[in-house]
Amino acid sequence: MFLKVLNADLEKSFLNIQDLQHPYIAMTQIKPLSINIKPCECLWVKGDNGSGKSTFLKLISGILPATFGHIELFAKITYLGPELGMKMDATHADYQQFIMKLGAKCTSELSKKRELNSFSSGQKLNIRLQAALRSDRPLWILDEPTRFLDSKSEAVLWGRIRQHCDGGGAAVIASHAPVTPLIPGCKLLQF
Repeated sequence: MFLKVLNADLEKSFLNIQDLQHPYIAMTQIKPLSINIKPCECLWVKGDNGSGKSTFLKLISGILPATFGHIELFAKITYLGPELGMKMDATHADYQQFIMKLGAKCTSELSKKRELNSFSSGQKLNIRLQAALRSDRPLWILDEPTRFLDSKSEAVLWGRIRQHCDGGGAAVIASHAPVTPLIPGCKLLQF
């Protein structure tokens, strides 16, 4: 597998995938995948549980190696996977300080003194989303970003993704929720 990260150029693609193969994805995809994601585009990755959506996102993010194919990244990415990746005994304030050191913002109005493990799953995901959805990261790769969210938080999330894509960013989203009605023009990749 070939993974190459290049400087962002808005005249070109953010992500170019050619002949991508992986044994797990091969169970649902008969032929190798070739996809090109440009600025202002959205790709909805849809499929049943266990069909390879999360594996695909990890492959294009560089977390997992592909068996065959080429992946070229022309932009900085944000990857938000199903793993919480938070030290649960840390306080919300500790997490905000950590995130700020990474160059991100976390503007949650939740109590700063509470430990992260005391928040609901939806609150924890909202905290992570606020830190992850950065405007300085043109390509957002999101794995089931609406899990645990209430309808109000979902609406805010879809609005941010739509705004990001309308502003020149791009998103690749694995979701059981229907994305195309929420992000007009979003392409569909069915697993």
